Amino acid sequence: MLGQADIKAWAEFRTQNPVLYSPYFHFDYTRILSELCDDVFVLCITKNNMPLAFLPFQAKRNAKGKIGHARPIGAPMTDYHGFICPPDIQIDVHTCLRQAGIGMFRFSALVGAAQLNDVYIRETSPCTMMDISDGAQKWREGREPAYRRHLKSHRRRVRKSEEIGARKLVFNCKDQDVFDQLIAWKHQQFTDTGKYDVLGAGWPLALLEALWARNLNEPQTGTLCAQMHALYFGDKLAAVDFGIVDGQVFHSWMVGYDKTLQHLAPGIQLLEEMIDNAQALGYTRIDLGEGIDGYKRHYASEDIQVCSGHLAVSGLRAASSKTYASFEKFGEEKLGKLGAIAGKLRRRYTQISACEPRMSRRAKAMLEAFKGAPK
Repeated sequence: MLGQADIKAWAEFRTQNPVLYSPYFHFDYTRILSELCDDVFVLCITKNNMPLAFLPFQAKRNAKGKIGHARPIGAPMTDYHGFICPPDIQIDVHTCLRQAGIGMFRFSALVGAAQLNDVYIRETSPCTMMDISDGAQKWREGREPAYRRHLKSHRRRVRKSEEIGARKLVFNCKDQDVFDQLIAWKHQQFTDTGKYDVLGAGWPLALLEALWARNLNEPQTGTLCAQMHALYFGDKLAAVDFGIVDGQVFHSWMVGYDKTLQHLAPGIQLLEEMIDNAQALGYTRIDLGEGIDGYKRHYASEDIQVCSGHLAVSGLRAASSKTYASFEKFGEEKLGKLGAIAGKLRRRYTQISACEPRMSRRAKAMLEAFKGAPK
């Protein structure tokens, strides 16, 4: 895919650019996906034959070798995406994409948007990142009063859960049965909420398994892999947090819990224990991804934002994206909930099409999503 000099430059750009802290930007994440999918590419932007930036993406070429629509690498599994580049450059993305034969690039959680020229930003969203480099106690001291009330409720639930049985924590759990239970919980969650089951499509589950397999043989520090933490109430598995890590940042990726224990918030109990044990686990940051709604609002301690939107360069896909974006914006501003339907349909189809290569399966998935949507 890339030569050793390019891979070295990729790693150096990540070290230089603080917005590329996430394990999703590790080169091996793209490499593993290239082994699972046949539509993975890396756009290499150079100057004087030296690498200037990289953009990993997925797309299908047409008969003329052109790419009408490109999507972020690993979407919809990848929580963050963007250009791998130093922090002090501006990228003329339209020229670069046009020269590469790419008509349009749509993104949902782009980092480093300020370094890109002439990008359509539909929405900017905050992320939930915890900086615990100074320890759990110091981090908690900096939280707002609302968190302290939240923590009081948490401690009450801890006492209640101990009536079931002594709590047991298994950090960096390597039990296949626990992994299988997490996946079963996620399948059920998708069914209950009417959302598209991304783990039923093939490559997304294979991606989780490939990253977890890299952790089973005691990887070296800095190796990209997945780690899994589990919480038990007595002998009963209560919650699992499966995340991706490549050093000191743990990105919580898949969280599942026993629904019969929902009133005890086992997922939050596990998260609080991860915060307490972060130093022993080697974490200086715990990332919960995009959004600060619900319980997440208590944990965000860094001002990190991502953007959704698109880069429309040329061709039919670019023109239709511009038109549809205008239609979405008009509907949301003028028609309220009814007007938001167009955006929901696009996002649902974008998610499904990234996982299902065949049109017949996409149509079936869209129909099932409508049938399963909460009324």
